[in-house]
Amino acid sequence: MEKKIRGIVARERWVYVHNDLSNAAFYFAEVIKKKQESGEPGILIDGLACATMIAFSFEAHINFMGFKLHEAGKLPEWKEREWFKEKLRKVFGALGIPIEKERRPLKSMEKMKNLRDLVAHGKPVYDKLDQEMIGTDQELEQASSTSLLAGWESECKANVVFECREDLEQLWKLMVEKSGLELFDTMTHGNGSIQFVEHVDPSTPSTVPKQI
Repeated sequence: MEKKIRGIVARERWVYVHNDLSNAAFYFAEVIKKKQESGEPGILIDGLACATMIAFSFEAHINFMGFKLHEAGKLPEWKEREWFKEKLRKVFGALGIPIEKERRPLKSMEKMKNLRDLVAHGKPVYDKLDQEMIGTDQELEQASSTSLLAGWESECKANVVFECREDLEQLWKLMVEKSGLELFDTMTHGNGSIQFVEHVDPSTPSTVPKQI
């Protein structure tokens, strides 16, 4: 029978989802590049996935920085459940980064967030046209043709998401630099230890929780 001991198990973990989200954005960008080279279809769908991950990543970056700044006493009024615009204002204010929504890289983040909000709250679209027009046969034929595009597709094109993903990385590097954090501090990590107490009878039932 296997020996057993009584011990004090201690562990800590820091799980930061922004790493997974930005990795997902990178993954979909790489998928798009491969499809561009091979001519495979589906780039627009991958572009939508990439754009959504960019938007999620940026909000996760804001939440992470808000948490860390609050932890350091630099942002006492931090509330993760506040409106995004308010969180952005507080975090960028504490970091000393100007909020310039009409300029890259923040303009790109606004674009991706607006797209994310649009598809997250997707609604059916119906419109109808019944209008007298004068034109050539070709012009009238073109006017009568129905476009099934919803309008968001232009933000999912390869060149758009590539640019926005680059801006996401650029802005994240700036945020980390302004925060004074080391890159390791932003990464998911953990540690654990065991302190020996005593040997116990091997028949003693284990109290270690099963890992999921």
